[in-house]
Amino acid sequence: MDKKSIQEIGKKQLGGIPLEISRKTIGLCNEVYELTYESESFILRMNKAKEWIYGTHQFLPIFKELHINTPDIVAADYSKTAFPFCYQIQTKLQGQDLGLVIDSLSPANLKAIAADISNIFDKFSSLPPKEDFGGLSGMNEEKVGNLLEVISNQRRGILERNETSNVLGREIIAILNELIHDYKEYFSTAQPKLYYDDISAKNVMIHNGRFVGLVDLDFLRKGDYLEALGAIMACWHGEEYGDIYLNEIIALQGLNEYQQNIIKVYAILHLMMWTTEEGIKFNSNSSGTINWENVEKKKTKIMNVYSSIHRSGGR
Repeated sequence: MDKKSIQEIGKKQLGGIPLEISRKTIGLCNEVYELTYESESFILRMNKAKEWIYGTHQFLPIFKELHINTPDIVAADYSKTAFPFCYQIQTKLQGQDLGLVIDSLSPANLKAIAADISNIFDKFSSLPPKEDFGGLSGMNEEKVGNLLEVISNQRRGILERNETSNVLGREIIAILNELIHDYKEYFSTAQPKLYYDDISAKNVMIHNGRFVGLVDLDFLRKGDYLEALGAIMACWHGEEYGDIYLNEIIALQGLNEYQQNIIKVYAILHLMMWTTEEGIKFNSNSSGTINWENVEKKKTKIMNVYSSIHRSGGR
């Protein structure tokens, strides 16, 4: 997006041209900028497709009802009449994404943040069960009959992307097929609940070692919240700070060994999905070339998590 358009948006919606415009480079879906004024800063989120940012507009009332701290939307335009893109202006939460600071946090900080995140899972769990599975974008709602079908669709996406990039070898594809087969009964019988799934390295804001709120609320999911814990494991498996953080959430949630194995299955699925995203140019934050060093790191992590399922005897 060009600087002139951003200045015009600031003048129109916030009463003046921002003193400073800085681009946020974390995230793949939207173009995000911080607009700095003399006494306050705002976050400008933009996308040519309404569905990538409209969910926040629709879902904020749910987060507010559950007393989860989030930014507020101060202005928005989804019409693409004044500019060839949709945009939102939000208040700014202090801090940085958890993934940028987690390795500098003390065990006490990590456990306190884990308690806050566990509490968010509890709040969503208090909502009534859903009738089906799938993602919610605020504009569209997937309606899938059972979780096994969701997992099968994920498998199909992994294989389709891998046909182009060939980043996953036969051994890892075999692990994918094996795990879906071994946990077929769980995926066939799981009950759908509403939860916020994008809560791993991004969107969890930390300031002075404390959790301050969630950002980027564009998508919710009907399904199994252990999937979100699998994403957390996929980010930091094998790192001491990651283990402290996730193990505290698991303890607070009272999850048994079998449920912990399900988290590992989800972690492997996430790692496979992320690996096959190598080489895809989502926006200007992604290069469109395959980083083979990252590929090998993810594949090593897949094998380590997979081995831990066998060691625990959970199959």
